[in-house]
Amino acid sequence: MSLSQITGYQITRAHLVCLEHYEKSVGQPFDLRKVEYTVLQLLREGLCTTPGQLAKELQMTAPSISVWLDKLDARGLLKRSKSSTDGRTQQLELTAKGLRLMAQAHEKLLASEQSMLAPLSVGERTMLLEILQKLTKNSHSPA
Repeated sequence: MSLSQITGYQITRAHLVCLEHYEKSVGQPFDLRKVEYTVLQLLREGLCTTPGQLAKELQMTAPSISVWLDKLDARGLLKRSKSSTDGRTQQLELTAKGLRLMAQAHEKLLASEQSMLAPLSVGERTMLLEILQKLTKNSHSPA
């Protein structure tokens, strides 16, 4: 079997194409690393509202997520407040500046992805997304 027939190799090559599109459309213009974009988008969508939820979702340690939150907070993109139900927990939300930045960055990323996926039919795009979601939904480490 040739390298071109190995799934992991093809996924890696596709990932490199995605990274290039991300850097050109969002990373450089908005000065956002992928993890920063992801944190802000998770907050924007309301999928994670605490540092603990973000750490779990992104498979990071609490200290690691704190470093990223500190950077985003210093840029005025998010704000932290004490939880009304548990004073030990921080609640996170985007600032108006963070919401504006993410609206623009997300729009640029979607346009870039449309360009990247142009060779695929609508059905192929849908199938690709479903397959990738299926692969990552219940991912387990190799034995």
